[in-house]
Amino acid sequence: MINLLEESPVNIAGVMFMAYPDKADKVADDLQAFPGAEIHATGENGSLVFTVEGLEGETNPAKRIIDTITDMSNVSGVISSSLIFHHNDAGLPQHQGKAL
Repeated sequence: MINLLEESPVNIAGVMFMAYPDKADKVADDLQAFPGAEIHATGENGSLVFTVEGLEGETNPAKRIIDTITDMSNVSGVISSSLIFHHNDAGLPQHQGKAL
């Protein structure tokens, strides 16, 4: 849910990674080391659900998020990645200097 009282814009992406099942635990550990990455679920088939968030003070969080997802996709043991959602509320009035 969007919080209209957020002081700074929220920029977050949800990504599903597929890893070789026998390497999934190692892949999950490797992926969690990326800035802004957080794991939310794992499956027995090697599926890994992550969010990647923009970091405080970034000038271009969307670019860093996409670059991070690209780098995460290249981790050894990752078979594929799929962007599931992307949310950016920088266009809301309170982040444009406008009154609500």
